[in-house]
Amino acid sequence: ADHRDLHSFPTRRSSDLIQMLGKLIKNEFKAVNRLMLPLHLGLIVITIIGRFYIQFTVFNDPTWYLIAQQNVWYNIINALLIFFYVIALIAAALITWIYLSILRFRKNLFTDEGYLMHTLPVSASAHIWSKLIVSFIWQTIDVILVILSVFALFVNMDILRALPQGFAEIFRSFPDAFGVPAGVGIPLYLLLFTINSISGILIVYMCIAIGHSFNTHKILASVGVYVGMILVNNLISMIFSAVTGMISYGSSSVFIGTANNMPNAANFWLSWSFAMLLCLVTAAAGYLLSNYFMTKRLNLE
Repeated sequence: ADHRDLHSFPTRRSSDLIQMLGKLIKNEFKAVNRLMLPLHLGLIVITIIGRFYIQFTVFNDPTWYLIAQQNVWYNIINALLIFFYVIALIAAALITWIYLSILRFRKNLFTDEGYLMHTLPVSASAHIWSKLIVSFIWQTIDVILVILSVFALFVNMDILRALPQGFAEIFRSFPDAFGVPAGVGIPLYLLLFTINSISGILIVYMCIAIGHSFNTHKILASVGVYVGMILVNNLISMIFSAVTGMISYGSSSVFIGTANNMPNAANFWLSWSFAMLLCLVTAAAGYLLSNYFMTKRLNLE
């Protein structure tokens, strides 16, 4: 029904194109919510159960540490529960990323479903944008829920009372560590992580689009392109690190000045600017190449 509705919609004016993109996004949410909603509702349920367990066995029982010292099974059970909770968090994050960034994009546009999707009166860029927007929103929700889950599981009144002082200390010490006020640095880092997340999704799309332009071994080709992109990105980061004396942390290309004599403020602006430029370039490359291969080199055989 959703696909028939999409086919019947005109695309002559820009307003029609915007409405069509909205229909694609709505259809995409309907499709991915079948997995994302149960997955994250399950995470919420696990958090609630874990919170009740900790509340009644630790926070409401001042003798819990004595029991832990005397009962090895108590320790084993607690260790197993923590282990399964950590596995649940990792599983929720991995399933969300793999499904939204890889499986959904590939299945909907490059398998049998692709024959139908590519007959819709919309451009390849509209497909990319609809997938990107839904994927980014759900991955952001996933990160927020994972953070809130950990916080809700272990928070108590002592932690709540210490939070204002802790945040005040972070804001006070931020300029000493990074050379800029927290009101400047934190929003800029959040913007960097946002662009980096979008870039990461688009790079995966690009690798899938390029890989599926091959006649055979499409998945293997996609993986090969992805590995090549990671190697190029790491090479560029290594060159920048060697020139500036900074160390790169993680896929976000967050550079910390540790081996140079530049002021902290100079380190911050140089590292942030380079990381942002790298993210923007890779995001643009991911989008443009995905659009090109889906428009000019589409191969659904």
